[in-house]
Amino acid sequence: MTEPIVQKHAIKDRLQQALMLHQAGKLANAETLYQGILDEDSEHPDALHLLGLIRGEQGHAVMGIELIERALLKRPLAAAYHHNIAGLYRRLGQMALAKARFQDAFALKPDYGEAYQGYAEMVTFQDQDPFLKVVEQQLSDPNLNDQTRCYLHFSAGKYLDDTTDYDRAFQHYELANRLAARTFSVPGNRQFFQDLVYWQPDLQSIAVRAAPESSEPMPIFVVGMPRSGTSLVEQILASHSRVFGAGELNDLATVSIELVRRLKQQSAPAGARSAQSSRQIQAAVERARANYLQALRNRDYGQETQWIVDKHPLNFRFLGLLRAMIPGAKIVHVRRHPLDTCLSCFFQNFTKGQDYSFDLSNLGHFFTDYQRLMNHWSGLSGLNIHSVTYESLIASPQVVIEDLLAYCDLPFEPACLKFYDTDRPVSTASFNQVRQPLYQTSKARWRHYAQHLGHLAKALGVEDELPVMITGSRL
Repeated sequence: MTEPIVQKHAIKDRLQQALMLHQAGKLANAETLYQGILDEDSEHPDALHLLGLIRGEQGHAVMGIELIERALLKRPLAAAYHHNIAGLYRRLGQMALAKARFQDAFALKPDYGEAYQGYAEMVTFQDQDPFLKVVEQQLSDPNLNDQTRCYLHFSAGKYLDDTTDYDRAFQHYELANRLAARTFSVPGNRQFFQDLVYWQPDLQSIAVRAAPESSEPMPIFVVGMPRSGTSLVEQILASHSRVFGAGELNDLATVSIELVRRLKQQSAPAGARSAQSSRQIQAAVERARANYLQALRNRDYGQETQWIVDKHPLNFRFLGLLRAMIPGAKIVHVRRHPLDTCLSCFFQNFTKGQDYSFDLSNLGHFFTDYQRLMNHWSGLSGLNIHSVTYESLIASPQVVIEDLLAYCDLPFEPACLKFYDTDRPVSTASFNQVRQPLYQTSKARWRHYAQHLGHLAKALGVEDELPVMITGSRL
């Protein structure tokens, strides 16, 4: 075997190893291997493409695009390259380029379900658009796997929702969610919530330290259910000159889960701990605080920044721990009508972290448990939670925004009303909404699907809001 062939096989092996690390979330290790391959072959298309994806995940979308564009020069017919660069263009708000690249992806690979879904999420469809026929033609192929069918049904549902064929839209969304085949344990999640309450630090037995005087920014946590308006609130805050929007971070979950593990090791819940145990708990709390703030501030947030927004909706789970870890933090709770929130979750093909959203029964249970937990946190001393209601925000934006900024000790700035002009990467499902002025069409959207939501409405305790139906007609 000649030396070039041996080298080619060695690179292939390293690329496979890097890809496994990448898929496992070990980005730094994968990055090192991809860079090593590029040190030997500076235009290796797969290494360029995959390193570009890592740059995107690290928040460097422009660098990611540059790398994947170089990969496309070497391999212009690689559908996956077009699909993945489309996602980066979309994150930066370059919508025309993103749409074109999604189209390139499914033109090159006609059964590329994920590319159809990506395109559908960006477009407001009109009747007679040929998109639905193309999707239905793909769905007629008996050889498609379930994952591809899932993407295609989500795409068809979006088209039919846009064109007001609501019953057919719901049928496609039901099929899509079923094919996603996500599993979720309601009892397991409920136990997790109970543990967070049971093992929260007892403020009477540890010395909670207020934020020290520092020129470094502190966090604003924007929490709530996904699809409730958290991205919109973050965009409004990030439009202020003294605020940096960091997006959805996993850092609080990481340090909080570790903190709960350490609290459990003390083998005594709050109120039943020895002085030594309390000192150990205090040390664990301070360690969690330091680790979180170090990760938060390890970002290019700018010199004038007073606050950094951590907009992970599910951080609502950790507020009991947060009041011990970072009592100087601001907490903004975003609420939206339960049926609108749950329906929007059901219509969204979340890639990870929201397994409860693929089944209406699980959604109902998760939402009610979320409400119970938030009611508990709201009753605790030491947690000053500011509530923003999505419906009030779109009805009276200036009043709600002024109150929000005042809570965050910020002066009003007109840019916050024109949040849609703020140029910043947005990687959440609300990438379109935050780049448009406020609109009313998402309010009471659930009414179009009322006849399908009876069991969900009952689980949420809002069945009285459903319209009365007689022989298929609404009163």
